[in-house]
Amino acid sequence: MEYKNPIGVNINLETGVIPGAKKLVRRLSDLKGYFQDEEAYSELLKDDPVVYEVYAVEQEESEGDLNFATTVLYPGKVGREFFFTKGHFHAKPDRAEIYYGIKGKGGMLLQTPEGKAEWIEMGPGTVVYVPPYWAHRTVNTGNEPFIFLAIYPADAGHDYGSIKEKGFSKLVIEENGEAKVVDNPRWKE
Repeated sequence: MEYKNPIGVNINLETGVIPGAKKLVRRLSDLKGYFQDEEAYSELLKDDPVVYEVYAVEQEESEGDLNFATTVLYPGKVGREFFFTKGHFHAKPDRAEIYYGIKGKGGMLLQTPEGKAEWIEMGPGTVVYVPPYWAHRTVNTGNEPFIFLAIYPADAGHDYGSIKEKGFSKLVIEENGEAKVVDNPRWKE
């Protein structure tokens, strides 16, 4: 049997950066069609801000192994809707995931394939368990970067297409200075 070598990395808890990790940058232009207010989206797209960055330490896609990543989700809104990650199901839907809040304020929007949704607020020290078969998206509801760690099976994969096609059944918007979860009028069952 050939053994993998253990690794240890330091996460910068102020910036969320994992030195040497694979970096993914998602700009507003990468989220076309995800936000409700198309006019506000088009206006903000002129600057095409970075919405989030991911720093991933990935293994080969093998059963029993784990990947981990930090995400730095920047503050902002498109219209009244807070900045969020694309959100996904796992390509192998029976895989779970753990999230750990490091810095900032936000939450996780989760939903079943049928559209049953749950909202869990997150901050530093919050652990969220994402059960198998649940889609999940993080949302920054604060005014500073929302930084969190995700730990997930290396063979889980990402199914972004289902979310791109149907969206989430709920939206997280700002109302009277607070985050509020509301029905998504464009949700497709």
